[in-house]
Amino acid sequence: MAPLKILQFCAVDVTADVLLRPLIESLKAEGHQVDVACAYGDRTDRLRAEGWVIHTLPVDRKFHPKRNVQTIQGLVALLRREKYDAIHVHTPVAAALGRVAARIARTPHILYTAHGFYFHERMSRVAYELVFWLEKSLAALATDWLLLQSEEDYSLAKTRQFKSDDRLLHLGNGIDLTRFQPLEKTVDPKQLKFLFVGRLVKEKGILDLLEAFQEVSARHPGATLTIAGELLSNERDQETAKLVEAHLVDNPNVHYVGYVIDTPSLFNRHDVFLLPSYREGLPRSILEAMASGLPVIATNIRGCREEVIDGETGYLVPVARPQALAEAMESFIEHSDRIESYGRRGREVVEERFDESKILTRQINLFAQISAREVG
Repeated sequence: MAPLKILQFCAVDVTADVLLRPLIESLKAEGHQVDVACAYGDRTDRLRAEGWVIHTLPVDRKFHPKRNVQTIQGLVALLRREKYDAIHVHTPVAAALGRVAARIARTPHILYTAHGFYFHERMSRVAYELVFWLEKSLAALATDWLLLQSEEDYSLAKTRQFKSDDRLLHLGNGIDLTRFQPLEKTVDPKQLKFLFVGRLVKEKGILDLLEAFQEVSARHPGATLTIAGELLSNERDQETAKLVEAHLVDNPNVHYVGYVIDTPSLFNRHDVFLLPSYREGLPRSILEAMASGLPVIATNIRGCREEVIDGETGYLVPVARPQALAEAMESFIEHSDRIESYGRRGREVVEERFDESKILTRQINLFAQISAREVG
């Protein structure tokens, strides 16, 4: 196998550090050169100190014609200068810009991992059709391999013929099962500890959660809600964090802890995990919670419903329905015996279906296939 020179392209350095690190390290272990291109961020210098090669260029996380053109121009120049064998793109806007740039630069192999197609059922019909058309067009014209985390996305891409079957791969998602382990603990239903981990943006359902918990804590004053996450400076939604701050003042039972590095310990200190998102791919946070033995309350959307088994590992609730969230939380307070049984079943599901090592093997094998083509 000839080693490849690969560029991983995403919008922000946190994506490379948190989501792509296992893949990057695995590919390097196979002998490939793996560089990263993204916007400069809080983690860039630390990653470079670890020995990572990171090329920084401005990447906007929303469609803005002038800035997007600048990103494409910068990336085309980088691809031509470094002569990469393959580019692997991630996150919606960066993936679109990256594939256009790679096609212009004539990079031999273009891979796109759809961590969750950006079009979803809550969009207006016009917006949905526009984004759908864009995704399908880019898949046909500027993508050599399309990797899908969500089974629903994979089925849709296959049915609607985004690519030929031999260029579609259902990747799935997974976590390091040795890092996240259940912890035996006594659950006190009068002091139940709920946890949310995610970006502080509206589409994560954080405002719905805070409204629901306001109702729950009024009836169960011993219950607490911990919010862990951060707001990135280049986030599209900068307003929601301010509304979250107002809730923190109003409800002393809500605790904000910011970005947490030691997430296994964070999960082990809580009883129930919540992710009331409006849109997801195949969220790692749910898998980490389930691996840690926590039941999960999530919205009944693509991705979440592939992970949470309603009535077995947690509850699925309608999107943007604070009342339904409150009822699900109170169900665990009133039937606390389900916390252990649902948590145990959740761990079993993750072990059966979401082992990170299997996901990495699929990607390593794909790059080996690409390498064989280069040799041929």
